[in-house]
Parts: sequence; C-alpha cells; structure tokens
Amino acid sequence: MMHIKLTSKMHQELKSHLHPGDGLEALAFAVCGRLNFGKDNWLFVHELFLMPYDKCDRKVDSIRWKTEYVEDILEKARTKGFGIIKLHSHPRFATDFSDLDDISDTTFFESVYGWTDTPLPHASVIMFPDGSLKGRLIAEDLSFQPIKKISIIGENIEVFEKHTKCIQLSRAFKRNEQTFGKKTTDLLSNLKVAVIGCSGTGSPVIEQLVRLGVGELVLIDSDIVEEKNLNRIIGTTLQDAKNGRYKVDVLKEYIENIGLNTKVTVCPVLLQESREAMDELASCDVIFGCLDSIEGRYVLNLMSTYYLIPLVDIGVKLVADGEGGIDSINGNIHYVYPGSQTLIERKVFTIDQLSAESLERISPEEHQNRQVYFDNIEVDSPAVISVNMIYASLGVNEMLNRLHPFRYGNNSKYSHTCFNLTDWDINISSTELSTSMLDNKYIGVGNLEPDLKNISI
Repeated sequence: MMHIKLTSKMHQELKSHLHPGDGLEALAFAVCGRLNFGKDNWLFVHELFLMPYDKCDRKVDSIRWKTEYVEDILEKARTKGFGIIKLHSHPRFATDFSDLDDISDTTFFESVYGWTDTPLPHASVIMFPDGSLKGRLIAEDLSFQPIKKISIIGENIEVFEKHTKCIQLSRAFKRNEQTFGKKTTDLLSNLKVAVIGCSGTGSPVIEQLVRLGVGELVLIDSDIVEEKNLNRIIGTTLQDAKNGRYKVDVLKEYIENIGLNTKVTVCPVLLQESREAMDELASCDVIFGCLDSIEGRYVLNLMSTYYLIPLVDIGVKLVADGEGGIDSINGNIHYVYPGSQTLIERKVFTIDQLSAESLERISPEEHQNRQVYFDNIEVDSPAVISVNMIYASLGVNEMLNRLHPFRYGNNSKYSHTCFNLTDWDINISSTELSTSMLDNKYIGVGNLEPDLKNISI
C-alpha cells in the first residue's frame, strides 16, 4: 500500500494552479522523497513543478503535453532515487480516472520507469475543485492500485483515506464519537502515533491516546523502570522496578491488558542510534516528543521535516526550593510542522546546548574536558503526576484540534502554548514560517536524510 504526504503550502499552490477558474484541466508534477518500510511505501512531496498552461493542450476532460518538458524532473528522480507523482485536475467532483487518464498514465510512467530504472512505485493523483484528492499507485508492471492515504500537513492535518478499518469495540468509544463524530473516531482508529519518551509526560500521553482509540502506537524509550519513576509512570509497579524492565515493555503489556485492540510497537533504544526505530518513527502520522533530551528533540524536529510528520513537543519544568516549597511550574506545548519555525528558531534550546549534549553522548571524555565551555544543563528535576498529566492533556488536545478543529480561533494562533501553573496563567502565540535554508532544503526528502547517529553541530 502507498501513503502520500504533502504540506498545506504545497497543497494550496497545487489548488491555485490546477483549478485556475477556467474549467479546463491542468497539470503538475511532484518530486518525492521515499520511505519503504514493511509492505508499505510512502512518497513525501519534496518539490513541485507546475506545468505552464501554454505548454499543454488543455480541455474540459483531457490534457496533453510532451514528456520532454519534464526531463529535468526525471533526471532528478534518477540521480536522487526520488519518486514521481503526476497530478492533474478534474473540474467535476467525484469523477474517477478516465480511460484517457489510463492511457496517459501508462504512456508517461513507462517513460518514468525507463528513465529512472527502479522498481519502486510512483503515483498519479486527481485534484477536485474543493482541493480533495484521489490517487493511485503505478507499479513497475504499469498496473494501477488505489492509494491508501493522502495527508496534508500544516496548521491542520487533513487526511483523505481510501480504506479504513472498523473499530470492533464501538461501545468503548461511543462517547468519543458523540464528541468528535464518526469521521474523527474512524480517523483516530487508523492513525499511527509515535511517543518518544515514555516517562512522566509520555505515559499519560499514551494513556489518553489508547482511550481515544488511536489504532497503532510506536513507543520509543531506552530507559528501564526505577523506583523513583513509580510516582508518575502509569502502569508501572514496584516489581517492574525490581526486575529492571524497560519502560516501553511495561507500557505495551499494560496497553494490551486494557483490551482495546491497540497495536503497539516498542523500541527500547535511543532513537538516533537505531535505524529500525527511525524507520518506525518515519512511518507514523503524528509524533509526540516527551523528552528532556535536547539532542532527542532536535532529531525529532529533523524527522518531522524529512518525513512530513507533525510534531507535538511537550516540555515541563518544575523547580522546587529543596525545602518543600515550589518556585515555579511551567509547561510548553509546541506544534511543529514542516516549514514552520524549528525548535531552535523558537529558542526552545540553543546550538551550544545541543552541541554539549551531543558531545556528551558521542565522546563523554571530551565533553568532560570541555565542560568549562558549556552552560550547565539541569537534567534531574522534580516531577509529579498531577503536573505532568496537565501538560500531557494539553498536548493530546493539541493533536485533536489539528485533526478536528474545535477552538474558536484559527489554529495558526496556537503554535506555542505556555501554561504557568504557579501564576495560573496560560499564554498562546503564533510562529512564523522557518527562515532556515537548510531545514527548508530537506522538506520531504525521506530516506535521503543524513546519518542521525553522529550529529555534528
């Protein structure tokens, strides 16, 4: 099966070009990064080519052009291993691929496969006047298969699905459906969501995702359960701590015992040191970052960019005075999507802090020698379940609101939510689009991403 992803900015560019208002078909192409994982394939739109109207013979029900106009795109696909999506408009709603479309796709993609010399699939997509999309995979033998899912990632998350699975335990999720409607509960049941960091904030995020009916979870955390964790990690026991079990294994067992048929994949590893964990993460629809690690958050931001995955970053800071008093309790929720400001641009952490933490992992001895050059980073801070649950809930509702907008304000206003519990003060702010040329260069490149195991800053 195939899943296509593109950003909302790309979707808007396509809609403006493919439906200019004259009622005639128009044409565009996308060069796409790839992910091939398990039995599924992903195409991530990296770059668009909008075919000039004067290079086409445009009619109400057909469009013709010369392959020579797209030779640069084919060459890029050949040299980079990219996939190709052909996109054209249908002025009428709910129409399927026509016989002329079949002939056009067969002829064009025969050239694509001959040029690129790869067995990996490409795709053809129709856009309707309202911006909705319907697609099909073009296999190496030039056969057609329906595309499972097309996702548009931006301030909102919009999904066009061909096939959905039915929730078997409908009674368990009846009240969720009464709140969000069947469309959203069905969407949740078909989501694959990653939670990186499964401790004080991650475990209540996981609890809520299971009870909301998310179909598949990927849990990534390299730590074992310790007795000090028992005040806040849902599902853990003293025996788990005594046995030194991995947090993700305990949570998987806990989730399966709930009995809501949630599929759980666990990776008891450090994300940037495991290709398998990165592939699992790359195949997800949403990422929750529940990490203290600066390096880990940086990697998640990169993965979000490369694989067009929305990221909900949750940070909690509780400062106690050591004598039973509380100086401050702060939590921050950042919603990050490809092309929006990065966590570094939002000043969540600095390059120097990232360099220090990266060096400590790769070369602890060198880090110790250079410690004088780095600011101290407080790692072991107080944490209690009543605090972490608040910020976990804010993060989960942030995801829900991107899938099913329920706030009165436009989602662009809520890129960053800061809740200070000691002042009982909540603030929201928007962010600009990223100005980082490097990050924009890597949008949708998929498996062409650099080696994340050895980050050098």
